[in-house]
This record gives sequence, C-alpha cells and structure tokens, in this order.
Amino acid sequence: MADQTRYFVCVLLLTSCCCMLGRSRAEDVGEATLVYQWTKLDYDWPSDEIRQNAIANGYVPEDIIPTGIKVHDQVVYLTTPRWRAGVPASLSSVVETADGRTVLRPFPSWEMNQLGNCSALQSVQSMEVDPLGRMWIADVGGTCAPKLIIYDIKTDDVIRKYTFPDDVANTNTTYLNDIVIDTSADDPEDWFAYISNSRSPGGIVVYDYRRDSSHKVFHPSMSVEPDATLMTINGRNYTFDVANDGIALSQLGDNMKVYYCALSAYNLYSVPTSVIKQPVVTDISSSVTPEGRKISQSDGLAVSQEGNLYFAALHLNAVYGWDTSSGDVSSAQELVSDDVTMQWADTLAFDDAGYLWFLANRLHMWRVNELTFTGSEQNFLVWKVYVGEKSYMHKSGAKSVRAGWLMCVVAVVCAAIREI
Repeated sequence: MADQTRYFVCVLLLTSCCCMLGRSRAEDVGEATLVYQWTKLDYDWPSDEIRQNAIANGYVPEDIIPTGIKVHDQVVYLTTPRWRAGVPASLSSVVETADGRTVLRPFPSWEMNQLGNCSALQSVQSMEVDPLGRMWIADVGGTCAPKLIIYDIKTDDVIRKYTFPDDVANTNTTYLNDIVIDTSADDPEDWFAYISNSRSPGGIVVYDYRRDSSHKVFHPSMSVEPDATLMTINGRNYTFDVANDGIALSQLGDNMKVYYCALSAYNLYSVPTSVIKQPVVTDISSSVTPEGRKISQSDGLAVSQEGNLYFAALHLNAVYGWDTSSGDVSSAQELVSDDVTMQWADTLAFDDAGYLWFLANRLHMWRVNELTFTGSEQNFLVWKVYVGEKSYMHKSGAKSVRAGWLMCVVAVVCAAIREI
C-alpha cells in the first residue's frame, strides 16, 4: 500500500509540474501594455529657437502621423511618411527629453532626413532590422526616385544605397509600403528583401542583396477587392482604395513563402519565395495560394518564429493571431481589442523579449481631418502584447525550450518512480 501511495504521489507531482509549465507562459499571453501615447507628435529639436524657425517655415505637428514601427535593442523606431508638407523627418527613434517629454529623434540624423536631398531619406513608410543589426529602409521617394538604404545601427554607417530602376519602382506606379527580409541563407550576402507595392494595381518588389539588383512580380490577388473598399469603424464609414499592403514572411525553414494582402481586401494569399526570387519570373499564377478570408480588412502583417501570423482587424479595433499550420486564416483568434485605444493598428513588430508591438494611429480619422489635437485625447498609441515569441528571422525555439523543460521534469519524476 505504501508503494502504491508513493507511486500515485509521483504521478500527481508530474501532472502538477506539467500544469505549472503550461501556466508559466500562458498566464501572461495577451496581456497588453501601453508604452507610449501622444495627442500629437513633436521632435527632439536642437533648441526651441530652431523649432520656432521650423514652424515659421512650414513645420506642422498636426501633419505628422506614425505608420511604421520596429524595436531593436530596446529602442523603438517609428516612420512618419511625408504625406503632408509639414513633416521635418520621416524616420526617427523614440526618446525622452530632460523635462520628461517623449519625442522623436530623427534617425540616423537630421541630415539623413533632408527633404529634396536624393541621397537622404525622403518619405519612409516602413523598415526592418535584420539579425546583424542592419536597418533596411524602404524610401518611397517623391521628387527623388524610390530607393532602399541599408544602415548599420552599430557602426552608424550606410552600407548599401540602392535606387530602383524606373521599370521596377517609380513614383508614378509604385508606393513602397512594407518590407520583410529573407534571412534564410547562411551567408548574409544571399539575403533578399520583399517590399509590397500598394499603388494600384499592386505588386511585390524583390531586392537581391548579392546581385544588388531588383525586379517586380504581380498577380491579380495583389489588387483591390471591389467589395472591400468600404470600412466601418466605430459606426463610421470610410473609403479606402489601396492595393497590396500587408506583407509577411513565413518562419525560417524549407518551403518558405510570402504572405500578402491588399489593404482594401479581405482575402490573404501566399507565394513561395523560391518563385519570386527568380529575376525572370513573369507569371506566378500557378504558385499563388489562397489562405482564406480574414474577419476584416487589415494593414500590416507579422509572422513569428513559430509560424503564427498576426494582423489587425480594422473593423473591430483588434489584433488577431492565426497558426499558419492549422486551417486557414478564417480560424484566427482575437488577441487584444479596444474600441478607443486600438483604432487602426497599422504595423506590427516583435522584440527579443517575447512581445508583439503595434502602433494604433487612427489613420482613418487623420486622413479625413477628424482628429482633435487640442485636448487630452490620445491619437497615437504604441502597445506591446506578450506572446512569448520572436520574429520570423529567428530560428524556432520557444516551443522546443518549453518541451525541454517538460522532458527534464518527466525524467526526474520517472527516476523517482523507479526508486520506489
């Protein structure tokens, strides 16, 4: 009887340990933290005199809207595309001033954000930071041609500046919207960038680092869906006619693919990277896979190292997650939502501590001049939500680590049972 008692005690211990391991991560998943919030944005000006001169010469804080976000080494980077005239810098880091204000510091410098200087950043919608600490910056252009700048954050050096050929990307036919980096090759010289083109009819621009060359691909699935141009957010109707916008890369491994969708669309699609890497590809129709219909139109997309795809449900002021290994995207589940503070979750990004970050910027209201900048209402908010995962550029590991701890506990308990 005593032996049986000891046996059942050990089994109970094993069960309890397994439950504790499950709870150790699950209890924090989906917990949202508000990191930054602004009624309107301002910059880290060298002096108040310079700021006043800038206002006199056209700087308009109300013209600024943040759209892109990335987190690297605990630094948050935001993009502010020059959609209106009064934007002094288009890429910045978030800093706190001596008097406690949270502002934007032009990155990498004021000079590198000089309007009209085609060697500098003109209008940045999105960027990505690779595992080597290099920021790949997609510059939409304007009076200057669209380009890609790769900047080493550690050394403060521009290591690559590439101007796209007119037949691949130009300001009349192309809007470089979002970017992902294919780091699957062991040699960084063999990495690729995939950039969504949201100007109708849409497309994907592909950049080959080794060859320092680019090409574009197109499929009708990258275009606007006629039944998806109307968005109803908090009871108000807004019209958007925007082609391929969100783009995400599957986790590292074999048979990788790019996920994409138009902003004015419900359906999500994918195409193998092996297909769009080819510079002579002309028709990708046979390689495009429908991944299902999302619950809402969405803006940015992000895939984790474990293959979970996250997107914003714009109609619902929410962020959803979908396990790409099970079913299609219609099975996605809500992660967080808030009708006031999570309106238009634009871009999503991961840090190295297991958090998914996103920027809620009320773009639908800003676009039609419905925002109020004079009161205490917060228009632009940066959130982070614990998901226990890193970005698609990291090798899968979170699940295997948890499994390793579980196997360790099993081994210890089993050894104890054998001693009974």
